Amino acid sequence: MLAVRRPLLPALLALPALLFAQQQQPPTHDITMVDKVPLGGAMATPLPEAQRKQLEKYDLPELAGSSQALGSQLINGELRQTLVDYFVRVAKIQQRLSIFEGGLVVIDVRGAGGPIRKRVVIPADALKSYTKAVASLSTIRQDGLTPPKQERRAVLRVYSGLHQFTERNFDPVAALPKTMNDQLAPLRDLLRAISEDRTVTNTVAGYMPKPGDQLVGDDRKVYRVVRVMDQRIVELRCTSQPISIYVEVKDLYNYFIGTTGASEQ
Repeated sequence: MLAVRRPLLPALLALPALLFAQQQQPPTHDITMVDKVPLGGAMATPLPEAQRKQLEKYDLPELAGSSQALGSQLINGELRQTLVDYFVRVAKIQQRLSIFEGGLVVIDVRGAGGPIRKRVVIPADALKSYTKAVASLSTIRQDGLTPPKQERRAVLRVYSGLHQFTERNFDPVAALPKTMNDQLAPLRDLLRAISEDRTVTNTVAGYMPKPGDQLVGDDRKVYRVVRVMDQRIVELRCTSQPISIYVEVKDLYNYFIGTTGASEQ
């Protein structure tokens, strides 16, 4: 990830298993509510094993109380209004985090491994905290920030209404004023948390399989559901290789990232 880790950041990290324990059990749903995955898509940013063991005792507040973003996220048939947009590009690596009204958060990460595209709905108090953190962006002078370079560019845009926003452009590698860092830090932490999560941001969690459904594995292979035994064990068969696997329904989200979309073509 491009975000600079602060000295106290380990206190804000946790294993996905700990995060999952914080969440309410996801609602059960069928394959129509499982996200289609992009070509070569990845489930999450890998967490090094050494770091994984080191952080087992910590909690992850960024996604506490969050819920899956299942199905259409329109409000009264309309697109949600954007509240915050944060974009970073360094060479071929791009990261984008967008926060919308109602707490919908969407990320798009490209360039490091497969693309990661995820959605999640954060609770109202968390939404208030993130929007409050960037509310004073207009007090930061654009000429006090290092301009973007050809291969490095970052943009923070905060909306005050429809088509009304404050925007600051800067070099993401350059030193920033403390006031700017204070506004960016929560967004960077949220982007990292969503990128590394494998539970509440994975719409396979809570999915109830049926024969014929197709899922894309974390290994980027497509598997078809053959049968469900005792509503507990699922037999899946790879569509490209003579491989069959058996997975408990409750554990499917650990191995699959979505259903077939562009990956099937």
